[in-house]
Amino acid sequence: MSGGGNTGEEEAAGPRTNVFGEAPVPLVQLNLTALMDILSNLLFFLLAAFGATIVMVINGTVPVQSAEDSDVADVKYAVTVNVSLQKEGFQLTALGTAFSQEELDQMARRIPLRGPTHDFAALTRELRAIKQNYPKSDTVILTPEAGLKYEVLVRTMDAAREYEAKQGNTMRAVGLFPTVVVSTVVK
Repeated sequence: MSGGGNTGEEEAAGPRTNVFGEAPVPLVQLNLTALMDILSNLLFFLLAAFGATIVMVINGTVPVQSAEDSDVADVKYAVTVNVSLQKEGFQLTALGTAFSQEELDQMARRIPLRGPTHDFAALTRELRAIKQNYPKSDTVILTPEAGLKYEVLVRTMDAAREYEAKQGNTMRAVGLFPTVVVSTVVK
């Protein structure tokens, strides 16, 4: 029967057109091997460049023969001051590896509140006295009590970093403890 109908062979092979009566799109085989090679090489290059960048940023000091050429602070002339911010005032203590506990205890100070607020001027005076005795000191660790106002913390940081000094007829800022670290009490 060779009428207008489909033969058995055409039905087995499938229709020669899609739903819209168009010829089917030929199957495309993509070869992605070259692209994968390029991307993997690029990935290894970026990882190597990142590793080299980290090694370049690491700061290291080299030991020197004489002490006066060293960039490491002389520990006998440096202390680290710990300022405990409490609702009742400030508590100052000193830390240093080259000092006995008695010497460190002599540097401890208690600064009570001045009226309803903290006495930031007295804190600056005490820190100036420590800085004059130990000029290589540059670090203050602030330990605020829980519930203390943020403004008190910021004003304490300002009081520890610098103070105003009169030079001639003008006032200028003088550095005190440039490195201020905020810490918490471990419970």
